[in-house]
Amino acid sequence: MFSLKTFVLLISCVVVLVASQPMMMYEDGFEIQADDVLDNFDGLEHARYARSPQHGSVSIDYTKDQRGREASVQYNHNLYTSSDGRGSIDAYAQGSRNFDYNRNSYGGGIQGKWRF
Repeated sequence: MFSLKTFVLLISCVVVLVASQPMMMYEDGFEIQADDVLDNFDGLEHARYARSPQHGSVSIDYTKDQRGREASVQYNHNLYTSSDGRGSIDAYAQGSRNFDYNRNSYGGGIQGKWRF
């Protein structure tokens, strides 16, 4: 039986995967569909592929101290922000590896904020 932690981690990974699907964009930022590219190939100028089109960030760190050498990566992505800017839903994923003690750590989740 799945535990609640496993279920939440699975859902957050699916949400991050769906939110980071590649999409083509014009230089001015308007999205185009893949079918439009094939039908109107002559009208397409300077298309680019974007993994995290908006509100995403990646942080990569490396430390060496008394606990050993450790590398980590963290990805944050804003999934939704309310129209008035008071509320937001964010997804995050992280992973780290300690090279001296062979320890790995992985995690992720979804966080919601509402300002009063």
